[in-house]
Amino acid sequence: MKFGLRKSAVGVTGAIAALAIVLTGCGNSPQAGKVGTAEDPVTIRFAWWGNDSRAKTTMEVIKAFEAANPTIKVQGENTEYSSYWDKMATQIAGGTTPDVIAMSGAYPSEYASRGVLLNLDKVKDQIDTSKFAEGTVDLGKIDGKQYTITAGVNSMSMVLDPKVFEAAGVPMPDDEKWTWDDYAQIAAEITSKSPAGTFGTTPMANDSFLAVWARQNGEDLYTDDGKKMGISEDTLTRWFELNKKLMDTGGAPSASQTVEDGSAQPEMTLMGQGKQGMKISWSNQMTSYSGAPLVMAKLPGESKQSGAWLRSSMEYAISSKSAQPKEAALFINYLVNNMDAASKIKSDRGMPANTELKAGITPLLKETQQKEAAYLDRIAALKVQAPKPFPAGSSATMEVLNRYNTDVLFGKISPRDAAKGMISEVNQNLS
Repeated sequence: MKFGLRKSAVGVTGAIAALAIVLTGCGNSPQAGKVGTAEDPVTIRFAWWGNDSRAKTTMEVIKAFEAANPTIKVQGENTEYSSYWDKMATQIAGGTTPDVIAMSGAYPSEYASRGVLLNLDKVKDQIDTSKFAEGTVDLGKIDGKQYTITAGVNSMSMVLDPKVFEAAGVPMPDDEKWTWDDYAQIAAEITSKSPAGTFGTTPMANDSFLAVWARQNGEDLYTDDGKKMGISEDTLTRWFELNKKLMDTGGAPSASQTVEDGSAQPEMTLMGQGKQGMKISWSNQMTSYSGAPLVMAKLPGESKQSGAWLRSSMEYAISSKSAQPKEAALFINYLVNNMDAASKIKSDRGMPANTELKAGITPLLKETQQKEAAYLDRIAALKVQAPKPFPAGSSATMEVLNRYNTDVLFGKISPRDAAKGMISEVNQNLS
């Protein structure tokens, strides 16, 4: 796979507040400076989020790493995403930061700006990125410094369920041509021609998706200096209006059911139960919804002006307070460059950036995962320039977006007032 990236990208309130505390760390750990031996190995901690399946696979990878590196032990710490960042902030503030930290979205910028993350140039001899696809190393750069290594890449996509389309007698869309108006019309048609309880789609309130929407409209979600939102009030209003329209025309379920569906595990969502025709989704999540033969398509509006880009679905960082940064770097190197590790992880954290690993695991992928790989090739071929990393202070944008979107769906606020309120609130967070 030739990931056609050219510039860097990455892309709760309690977590941000906790990070504002004066940080202490494990710099005085008794392990500091220790050289591990097979009889007395050093121990590093690795924290990530995910479900039980990801945890099981990760522990298998850890055991394989320890067998290959008997002087290093890895203590794995898995947490559900809903509580991961609050737990991480608490550990950082309390001086118990894990050595290797899974990151995503705006958190690398947030943590790097507060001195939590190690500049990986200090351990560059331990992490080999020579086989990474073009541009994927830069995904971990913030202000010109390497703070993370991508665990894998993904992109925003539209997941389609052909069985729902067929049962409703609605043709599948041409993703090289369709518009957002087409999307809303198709969603309403699917609902009207399906059994009660089956819908065309559900709204998605995600800041990365909003960034795609902004870019399709010739704007950026944030300004270049990261001090305020770059998306205009008009463009944001149209986004809220689209979500309201989907519900009002019957293309999406009620506000309460939409909220419930948004918090459900993938397999328990309407899409996971085979009761939804279309779902805006991260590409690497398609396999989580269902064992049914789903299809991955480009988002509407991409033919007019592409907004989707390849980004890190998960990133690995090292604590600036780690007593064993070189050992932590060796573990990251194993995760992103070892074929045995890749054969276990496959595309769970996104498609490997290491092109040899990507080629090596492709025959091992399920049909849906191979569809994901093909889709990412299509996105890469567009050579869309990635936006700058989401700035420090933007980690709460997702929560703000969801809150205003929910209020719009329940009729508590107009799309225009939601846009005004959101821009004002996010700008305050950024400042």
